[in-house]
Amino acid sequence: MSLASVAAAEARREAAATLGYYNVKLGPSVWRFGSALSLEWNDNVRLEADAPKSDLILRPELSARMLWPVSQFNQVNLSLAAGYSAYCEHSEFDRAYIRPGSEVSFDLYAGDLWINVYDRFSILEDNYLDPTVTGVGGYSRLENAAGAVLTWDLNEAFARLEYTHLNYVELEDNEGAQPDGVSELLALSLGFLPQAGVLAGVELGGGLVRYEEDPQRGFDRGTQWNAGLFADYQLTEYLKARGSAGYTVFSPEDDNTAALDTGDFSGIYAQLALTHRLNHHVRYTLSAGRQVSFTFYGGTVDLYYGRLGVDWNVLRKISLSTGFEAEHGEYITFGEEEFTRMGPSIRVGRQLMKQLSASLEYRFYSRHSDQSGRDYSVNIGRVALVYTF
Repeated sequence: MSLASVAAAEARREAAATLGYYNVKLGPSVWRFGSALSLEWNDNVRLEADAPKSDLILRPELSARMLWPVSQFNQVNLSLAAGYSAYCEHSEFDRAYIRPGSEVSFDLYAGDLWINVYDRFSILEDNYLDPTVTGVGGYSRLENAAGAVLTWDLNEAFARLEYTHLNYVELEDNEGAQPDGVSELLALSLGFLPQAGVLAGVELGGGLVRYEEDPQRGFDRGTQWNAGLFADYQLTEYLKARGSAGYTVFSPEDDNTAALDTGDFSGIYAQLALTHRLNHHVRYTLSAGRQVSFTFYGGTVDLYYGRLGVDWNVLRKISLSTGFEAEHGEYITFGEEEFTRMGPSIRVGRQLMKQLSASLEYRFYSRHSDQSGRDYSVNIGRVALVYTF
């Protein structure tokens, strides 16, 4: 069945509007509201090598999802989760946040065409989620991505074109941090289905990035392009593989050429992910790859990563998941730093009542750098209550 066909659009609309998921009707739109309250303990809120500072962080949060069927086949979607982090001892780090995944989008279907127009926004505030950050407690950055995706689906072949305008806005006054920036991204993918369960094709992409002010380190602006292949293969009923590989070139530019430690960067990028339901009790996801991305300090990092996540269905009424991450990165536009970071995580959850659930989570990171003062270890523990109205 064509993804962009009228039948597919109707199936998506009916699935999203299933009774029991949305619970409030406001005019033509349906909504689902939720709330959460979590308490986090962090023994190194600034990710420092020496004399780390610990704190308790209280996070109240509200969430909402909305579906507005504009017509029989077209719809507006809203997803939002936002809250506030209140530090018991280091109140200078208090700040609001918006979780990734928050967006407003509009789906338009016309025959074999599917057009999705979106605006995705988030305010990131967990410094330990960025492997390049050290010695910073007030990590807060707004990222807003506005764009559109055009998909032409012909059952056994498809073409997808996407344009995105990205804004990065620093919300904290961190010395040497990345200044406000803008990116323009364009991506094209062409794929076909040679047989059931197999999707393969080519992907092309390019982008521009520029900063509104000169970074203290790094570059003023840059260009990037990539070309490669991708595949999605259902190996067995319970095992699925996704992968992509290709060649990328990143060219930084700076009015002060002495500010750059290197010229163009070019190399192979690759990503591979396996999802396997081993048996009734165990399901895991394994992913690894190499990527080039911008860092908190306005440079660019060449990052290798590996991640393992396992869901354990071994305790009645209790969800249990474990994970492990390993990353190795190298700055390619300044600093010459090489670092390795790794750590495990575990999460236990339970449905207390029909609308109330609780979870307990722990994660640990250990970072080692070839530069002094940029090592750290951090323990994070969190307990959370989630209520859905």
